[in-house]
Amino acid sequence: MKLNKKLFLTFLFSIVIFILFDSYHVTVQAAFKPTIATSFPKAMRGYWYASDGKTKYYIGKKVFEYKNGKHVQKSYLHNSNQQKKYPMGSDSSSKKSPTVNWLYAYQGKYHGMNWIDTIVWNAGAGDGAFYNFSKHNGHQVLSTAYGAGVWGTQHYYRSFKLAKQFMHKRYPHYSYIEEE
Repeated sequence: MKLNKKLFLTFLFSIVIFILFDSYHVTVQAAFKPTIATSFPKAMRGYWYASDGKTKYYIGKKVFEYKNGKHVQKSYLHNSNQQKKYPMGSDSSSKKSPTVNWLYAYQGKYHGMNWIDTIVWNAGAGDGAFYNFSKHNGHQVLSTAYGAGVWGTQHYYRSFKLAKQFMHKRYPHYSYIEEE
């Protein structure tokens, strides 16, 4: 009888430890969950230039504009909680849909750095494009990346002159993809 009681208590203790560990694991994961971005950070706002002289970004409080030569794409930041009224996905890709130029964003830490992940409203799947603001050697730098691994980093600067000067600069902690 005492042996059964010891086995029962050991089993009960094991279950309690398992439940505590499992709930701790869920709590830790929830703490690292990205948060919804309702506007772009002040440090990110303004014009950003690439070294090719054709590509530039303009980031406002809730406006995001990308220019590459004559190609211009302007998007507006919206709260992803509007999904009930305007569902996300391919059905909102019509030019008549009010969501055709909408995007939503999340802030989170990836690889130890703060990034904003922007996703267009009509995206059916994908990880979106990631943007990071930092300072390197006293210069403001907007870094872009893509994919689940936050790779393929490119850097943009406040002026075309700086972008040209640092066009081959590689900073630590970013994931670069080498061109073949």
